[in-house]
Amino acid sequence: MVRIVHPRIDYDKCVGLLECYGVCPADVFDAEESIEGKRALVARSGDCIECEQYVQVCPTNAIELVED
Repeated sequence: MVRIVHPRIDYDKCVGLLECYGVCPADVFDAEESIEGKRALVARSGDCIECEQYVQVCPTNAIELVED
């Protein structure tokens, strides 16, 4: 069985600094700007290489790597 993992963002914790967007070497995230402010979106979860760099740079611990 193939293990499938991807990042999950907790938007209750996310403050929109986009650190994850800037550090991800696999370009998994897109950035969105709305009335509420900026936030990252998991746009290409299948491209995740499980480096967890985005987990390490998030100052509010809003991102985790989860398994389906």
